[in-house]
Amino acid sequence: EATLRFSDVRNSLGYVDEETGVKWNVNAQGYQVDGTFIPRFRADYHRGFALPLGHSSVWLRQSAGFSPRDRSQPFANFFFGGFGNNYVDHADEKRYREYYAFPGADLNEIGGRNYLKSTVEVNLPPWRFQRAGKPGFYATWMRPALFVTGLATDLDDESVRRTAIDTGAQLDFRF
Repeated sequence: EATLRFSDVRNSLGYVDEETGVKWNVNAQGYQVDGTFIPRFRADYHRGFALPLGHSSVWLRQSAGFSPRDRSQPFANFFFGGFGNNYVDHADEKRYREYYAFPGADLNEIGGRNYLKSTVEVNLPPWRFQRAGKPGFYATWMRPALFVTGLATDLDDESVRRTAIDTGAQLDFRF
């Protein structure tokens, strides 16, 4: 696997999330399965715009991928579904932003040899708490986010093409 990344994001004093900027990456993967080499390619582009409300933003998140191999090869396909989070987790809580996430669908429910995915995310200003908890377990803020995602797979074959749209919301708390 090889990835080329670029990030130029800006935040204001007191931010809880990225507020404006550009992020992109280009990714190439290769799998060796039963003597067959299966390549996959993916590109992601994210553009954020600050809103007039303090510490709020709108992000446009685009992703596209393809494999030149036959869709009957499971490793040639991209799979989408779920948030990717579980009850106790060590990874980033905002995994709905990842290319493979598609809340509202079961884990890996939607698949295809190529895809286009577009998300519009609105990060609202955080709610800051002055007295929420006690020392050792104190909530400092809560950040609400709203998102709408569209996904299309197998763009080159209408007979197996799948399209889906979902909307969602997430509240992130900092303790």
